[in-house]
Amino acid sequence: MKGTLKVRKQFILDPAKIEAVKKITESKTDTEAINKALDMVIANSKVEKMLVSIRGKGNIKDVYHRVSG
Repeated sequence: MKGTLKVRKQFILDPAKIEAVKKITESKTDTEAINKALDMVIANSKVEKMLVSIRGKGNIKDVYHRVSG
């Protein structure tokens, strides 16, 4: 997020989780990994809200004839 105010925070985090996020996001630093993870959570939330808002609208045909539960 360019041009945004940055603040210094201090957290107690699980190092294994940070390393996992670094690998998943292909980040070089802990800060980069955490920023990317936060961006992903924000983006996923927006997608989820959008999907909930369009649920039941439109006419999508299931060409695989799956049974919805």
